[in-house]
Amino acid sequence: MTLLSRLGYVGLAKEVTQGTWVTPSYYLACTKMDFEVSYDQLRDESYRNNDSNLQGLYQGAGDSSVDLEFNGYPDALGYALRIIGPDTVSAGVSTTLSSSTTAGATSISVAATIPAGSTIMIDTGSKVEFATTGTPTGSGPYTIPISAPATGLTYAHNSAVAVVSQTTHTFKQSATAAKPTYSLTQSNVLEAWGYPGQMLSDVQLKVDPKGIVTCGAKYIGWIPAIQAGPFTPAFAQPAPLLGWQFAMTNAGASSTRGLSYDITLKRPVEAIHASNGTQQPREVFSGVLDADITYKAIYENDTDYNLYLQALQNNPTSMSLVQPVGAGVDAAGSALSITTTQGGWSKGKPEVGGTYVTADFSISGIYNATDSGSVQAVLKNFVSTAY
Repeated sequence: MTLLSRLGYVGLAKEVTQGTWVTPSYYLACTKMDFEVSYDQLRDESYRNNDSNLQGLYQGAGDSSVDLEFNGYPDALGYALRIIGPDTVSAGVSTTLSSSTTAGATSISVAATIPAGSTIMIDTGSKVEFATTGTPTGSGPYTIPISAPATGLTYAHNSAVAVVSQTTHTFKQSATAAKPTYSLTQSNVLEAWGYPGQMLSDVQLKVDPKGIVTCGAKYIGWIPAIQAGPFTPAFAQPAPLLGWQFAMTNAGASSTRGLSYDITLKRPVEAIHASNGTQQPREVFSGVLDADITYKAIYENDTDYNLYLQALQNNPTSMSLVQPVGAGVDAAGSALSITTTQGGWSKGKPEVGGTYVTADFSISGIYNATDSGSVQAVLKNFVSTAY
């Protein structure tokens, strides 16, 4: 029977031991999912007194590659940002409402205090909403003002429902920390294949104010095998980051000139085949990081262009995306910032071919002590554990 391709899905889990497949702990809603297993093809082209070149074809060592694309879901991006380095977690507050609230409430009562300026998530399911907090008062239960939205809460909430503040995930490079591997599980509808030992080699984040933020992630790993399951894929991604939430800082100040921002993070990754007596790799190994940015901006002054012309590297280049609070369909209360504290502007070119003048720039992250490398990322969401 012909199978409906839209029933396919991807699950993933971090591995304890590289190459040992793990049942998915997270299911990723993808817009592209390409999985491929590759074997070296060993050709026997010996002379055998006949009219053919190929006398035999043998299967050599093997490995696999995965190419995924997905929307910028705040809970999913952390898996891709691990290409930079370890995830340092600053956990948020997890508490509950001490009393019920009404729609329009401008404060809540909670069992544990929440610092002023926190972004919180209240309740779950169809009544989930997000808010920014003011200065707390009391000694337990605590009164927490709602500073945003200015109109207060959208929904009424029952006592004892969950109230959680953002967790901060900071990704910086480390020359000593081992790079993680993941088990990726692909259902191609006919069966589920487990791809173990998958290590990130390429990550690309694309930001356009007119679209959804997208992320591409490529992996190199071990030979896959069919997994019996059963699997129960569940997709509960919050609203993705949207391009209009884009803010840019460069040349020592915030800028509204940014038209698009694409960053590519790459590491050379090799599946090493050695004297282990199998077709599987001995291990998958990762090299050093390159961070390259393509930036397009409105050309209304020389502020951006001078960073290229004068080879200036003394100001950080930072891109941030901040989701709104409230209960709207685009509200998820999360944020992402990517910073190259020392960026080398290696290309700059004004363009006059469009309706208005623009400029294209290429920027490369340079090692610096602040970033502990060439780039750092800070992701704020409601995932309390490390990626």
